[in-house]
Parts: sequence; structure tokens; C-alpha cells
Amino acid sequence: MNPAATKPPVSLAGELLKQPPYRATRDQNKDLLRAAVAEEIQHHCTHCDAFGRWYRKQGADPAAAIDDLAQLPFLPVTVFKRLALQSVGTGGVVRILKSSATSSQTPSSVALDAVTRGRQMRVLATLMSALLGPERRPFVVLDAAPQAGSEVELPARVAGMRGYLMMASETRYAMESHAGGPVLQVDELRGALADLTARGIPICLLGYTYVLYRNVIAPLLGQGMRFELPPESFVLHFGGWKRLEGQAVARERFNADAARVFSVDPRHIRDIYGFTEQLGVIYPDDGRGVRLAPAFAEVFVRDPFTLELVPDGNPGLLQFITPLPHSYPGVSILLDDTGRIVSRDREVDGRYGTRFEVLGRAKGAQIRGCGDTLPETVYQARV
Repeated sequence: MNPAATKPPVSLAGELLKQPPYRATRDQNKDLLRAAVAEEIQHHCTHCDAFGRWYRKQGADPAAAIDDLAQLPFLPVTVFKRLALQSVGTGGVVRILKSSATSSQTPSSVALDAVTRGRQMRVLATLMSALLGPERRPFVVLDAAPQAGSEVELPARVAGMRGYLMMASETRYAMESHAGGPVLQVDELRGALADLTARGIPICLLGYTYVLYRNVIAPLLGQGMRFELPPESFVLHFGGWKRLEGQAVARERFNADAARVFSVDPRHIRDIYGFTEQLGVIYPDDGRGVRLAPAFAEVFVRDPFTLELVPDGNPGLLQFITPLPHSYPGVSILLDDTGRIVSRDREVDGRYGTRFEVLGRAKGAQIRGCGDTLPETVYQARV
């Protein structure tokens, strides 16, 4: 038997991932993105019966080419709290991810196969390299080291942290777990930063947004402590802002305080947005809250009541499309996060694409849809 004949065909999503992460010209990759999305939709409709029934009920043909991504049917993100949707057999699942569920008691759950996991890792490494540069650098994690546990079922926070650490030449943790939460080990932090700074190598500080501010930046600022990190060092944080709302900590204050404590260029303090249901595709901001969709994804904004597209610049619910998910039908998802489109295909620093802002969590919105093919509760937005 010819070994080459046993290899699976190259997917269009795989071809898409070979492209530069940010479009170099106005129309580059758009046809390939649409074709890759259409290929994955057909796969999910064939291998996930519930999704196939729902997709056809929207009046869409799984075998049809997709001319306009804005017309692609979308699943509300809450479906992954209610249903176990899989497009691969149980034997093909290598990992199950669960969201943090900070706004509800029910986490989202998605099953990954080797194909999806490989795509996620590849895209995340590509986007992190575009942000930090191709060279690995030391990471100081401003969180406690993860506890030993199941390698099959992981919280998204742990999985996300591991993904970012692919870019680390070495990793040090500066906090310890306690009953009340992670506690900063000031001597550990001071020693790690002094050692790494002495080498003159740019450092990356990484943390969960509210933990980083509440347990690290605010206490150090209150004590008048300041560190001098090497030039081109970064502070990366992820995980949302909801738990900082009560402290009235806005982006401007967060960035100013972080820059003061770590002596980092404010342009290098980056908030990374992403979500469990399309893990791997990340949207770092530009230091001012504006994010750029890479060539592997597209974003639209919809009215929370009519679900129609809103004019660019107007706020609404964020819809994200990417062909990465292969083991579950997460290709087109409507979130209950709100945002607005800043610009489309306008060149900034040699990069084209859709630029957008995330404004917050929708309050009291009801995401409506085809309730006769999925449970009605699937279309309820988190409040």
C-alpha cells in the first residue's frame, strides 16, 4: 500500500493557517477563509446530528459555498452550557475544556480532538509571535502554579495560561495558592526580576486580569515598590474585567498603574481577549482597547434584540467566525459580550483586517433564534 494514499486530505483550514496572521493586502485570504469555513460547516453537519438539523432549519445548505460570512447562521454561546455537541467520536477526544463561568454557575464545555488541539496551538503560537516577536523570552507568571490534576479535563484558565507559555524560554511563578486565593511572594518576584533583568533579556509578565491588578499591582503600588524591567518587556493579561468593576478600575488606570510599578512602555501592556469556545484565536488590544481580527477569523456585531447586523461603529453583540474547531461545531458563535466595529480593511502599521472594541457583558439581553430545533434555554444570554 502506498503510505501517501493513507494520509488524510489537507484541509482548507490547514492551508489557511499557513498564511500570515494579519492580512498584508486588502482582500488577501478572504476567499480561503470563506472556503475553509464552508468545509468545516459541512463536516459538522455530517458528523453532529443536532447541529446538522439546526443548520438546515436555518434555511442553509451545508454543501453550498459561502459567499458572505455575515450571512452564516450562528450558535449562541450558551448552547455549550446546555448541550454536549461533538463532531467526532468519543474515542477521538483528547481533552475537554471548561470555561471559568464567572457570570454563571454553569461552565461551557467543549471537547477537543487532536486536529482541533493542533490547530489551536499553531494559531496561538503564530499570534503570540506576531505580538512578542519570534524569539522566546522568560515569562514570570503572576499567579500560582497550577495544581496537579486531570490532563483530560482542564479549566480554560489553565489551558489558556499553558498556551501562552509556549513562547517562554523559561517560566517562574511569583504567587502561591492559599485558601483565600493566590498570594504574591514579593521576595520571589524581586529575585526573579533581578536575575532576569541582569541578563538584559526582555521579560514577559503574564497574569489573569483581576488577579494581576488586585493581588500584585495594587499592593505593590501601595507600598511604593517599583521595578525596572529591560526594554521591550511586556505585561500580558487576560480573563476579563468583570471582577474589577467594583473597584472602578478602567483600562487607563490599569495600564498607568502597571507601567508605574514595572517601568514598562504603556504600549507593551496588552489585554488579550479570547474565549473557550474558540480557544487559540486571541485578540490582543493595541494598549488602548482596539483589537484586530487575524486572517483566521472574522467578527460581526448584531443587535441584541433583532440579531440583525448593526452599522459599523454601533454597539451590539459580538459574533466570531473561525474554521479552527473540528471536534465541535464552534465555527460561528454569537457571544453575550458587546462590542463595536472600529474599522474594516483600513491599513494600520502594515496590517489590514477588522478592528473592534469589546465593551462589556450584555445586561438582560435575550438571544433569540430557532427554538424549535434547540432547547429554548440555549438562547438566553447570561445576565
